Amino acid sequence: MKTIVAYVLGFSITFTVIAGGMYFLSEKYPWMFGQSVAQTVKSPADSLAVAGSGGLTGLSGGGAGTDSSGSVNETVITLRKILAAKNDTIAVRDDSIRALNQSLSQLQMKTSDATGMIAQLQSEVNSWKSKKKADLASAYNDMDPAAAAKIMANLDDSDIIFILSTIQKKQAGKILGDLDPTRAAKLMMSLNSTK
Repeated sequence: MKTIVAYVLGFSITFTVIAGGMYFLSEKYPWMFGQSVAQTVKSPADSLAVAGSGGLTGLSGGGAGTDSSGSVNETVITLRKILAAKNDTIAVRDDSIRALNQSLSQLQMKTSDATGMIAQLQSEVNSWKSKKKADLASAYNDMDPAAAAKIMANLDDSDIIFILSTIQKKQAGKILGDLDPTRAAKLMMSLNSTK
């Protein structure tokens, strides 16, 4: 919508500048528009006098000024063609903007659908990982505490905390007793903070 407003505003400003420039040039250099210096109007009284005498031949249709009338008509026709071309260009750009907005809406819908699907798949992966960790933890529940402690010595603290929090408290205590005392204390503190 901002782009359309920008085009309309740009076109309006351009048209105003061109029209103002043509007016300025017609006042400053009347010979460029087919008027002689004698036909230039300086005041409203002169305007009435010149118009009454047929001096503005481009507007009154007098015989001597038919060439200037033709050039004015050609200029008007040319300006109308330019205006029509600009309007066509604006219409084409408007159509392009509408098509791009539709494409953007479709892409946003697809992105939203993909984001939802990614979230669902991530949830399934997290659920699967949790199930696997729970299965692994149940294996530690049935394992000899000393053997479990040797294996856990090579695991990350977060994995050990998960395992210890899912197995029976008695088995967790035995495993912690077989771990390095410094690490066991740290794990105990972490286990207390997760509850």
